[in-house]
Amino acid sequence: MKTIKINDYDQIKSFINDADYHSSSYLYKLPQARDAIKSKIEDAIIDPGVFAYIDASNQITMLIMAFKYEENKYKVLGPFIKKNTSPDIQIYKDLFNALAESKPNTANFNFSFEENEQNYSKFMKQIQASYSFTDYHLITTQDIGEIEHAQNITEYKPAYYRAFAKLHQRTFKHDVMTADEIIESLNKNNRLFIFMSEGLLKGYLYLQVFEENRNAEIKYFSSHSDYRLMGIAFDLLSHALHYAFTHYDVSKIYFKIRSKNNTLVERFNELGFNINYEYRKFKYVASHLD
Repeated sequence: MKTIKINDYDQIKSFINDADYHSSSYLYKLPQARDAIKSKIEDAIIDPGVFAYIDASNQITMLIMAFKYEENKYKVLGPFIKKNTSPDIQIYKDLFNALAESKPNTANFNFSFEENEQNYSKFMKQIQASYSFTDYHLITTQDIGEIEHAQNITEYKPAYYRAFAKLHQRTFKHDVMTADEIIESLNKNNRLFIFMSEGLLKGYLYLQVFEENRNAEIKYFSSHSDYRLMGIAFDLLSHALHYAFTHYDVSKIYFKIRSKNNTLVERFNELGFNINYEYRKFKYVASHLD
């Protein structure tokens, strides 16, 4: 019985297909399309590696891997556990240590689990991963009507580019559309709303409408840090809801917010939003444990 590093794509894919994944981090990052999943696993084999625990019969009983998204930053997938076997947290710790020790002690290993649907606490506690934040996926099916400060909200104009690009870059840093990509995408189904006051751009919201699915997503929204807690984000959200429900045939609108504060998230109930999913995020950095 031992921990090994495996490089056989077919062996890895076969085990994952048959494994219990109810405790697996970042399960939704594993694509369903055959070509896409093959590419992801092959990338993981190269860096940082795929690690498995082999029992006395030389059979895999547990497996973990990770996807690299920046230099020395990884999203950990797993554990994938052989069906009809009890999860062994010590084996998980051994597997994860093998993965972590293959990288510098400053490397970031990130985890994501769906709250109320996955069992993860004992695994995170065993490796001393720390809670980072929660991604809340919110959804609404109702229009709350006109807002008081609608006169402050306008659609994007080229004159707003510099202030918009600076605020967007400051707010969103990883795995997002750039300011230029947002602007290039603007059309009848992709709208960028700007909150202007006192001649200053104090916030923005990017709305994407998917008429074929009868839904819309508030992809990005933010208010300038100097003007937080002034209701700007709520005004933008309210305006976007009213605009989408009155200009398009949509039945629901959704967005994602990242927060450690559940009470803050519950404030969106005032706009008719309810929590659809929530993903709790954890991080492990070996140097932080010293």
